[in-house]
Amino acid sequence: MHGIFHRGGQIFPLVIGVTDGILTALTLAAGRIVEQSQPLTIGLAFRISGAASLSGVFVFFTAEYIRLRGELVRSEGQLNLTAGGRLATTRLGRAVLIETIISAVVSSMCNFLGALIPLIAGTIVSWFAIAVALLFLAFLGVGAGRAVHGTPSVWALALVVAGGILTFAGIKFRIV
Repeated sequence: MHGIFHRGGQIFPLVIGVTDGILTALTLAAGRIVEQSQPLTIGLAFRISGAASLSGVFVFFTAEYIRLRGELVRSEGQLNLTAGGRLATTRLGRAVLIETIISAVVSSMCNFLGALIPLIAGTIVSWFAIAVALLFLAFLGVGAGRAVHGTPSVWALALVVAGGILTFAGIKFRIV
């Protein structure tokens, strides 16, 4: 239950949430931003951010709960417990559920803010949304690179490229 991102508390859900929020916002709004046929509005920024957050909370909760319950099942096997599923129904099982709920809420809030902040910037000047989103991804990449003792510039570049790819997809899909 204590992977590299769990050592720092809620770092994993924070990173997942912010990254997902930014990338979802880029995908959904890029067409409108580039077209500039209609400006981004604060209302649209909140709607996109809300949709990203709602989708993200369910995806995160499902994946994290399955991952943590799977760790309990693997632990049972390593402890040679005869009745499978015992740990999952004990205090440990409830602790996993509570940890997952808390992490999902953190991820959802970060997802909302990760989408909202660039989109709000885009209400001032539309292309600011893309610039701010890519800048946030670069900072996130630097932080991730340092956290895992990788090369921060490579991580930053990788996230900016991912943001660019999803921006391009959003331009082609013209979702909003």
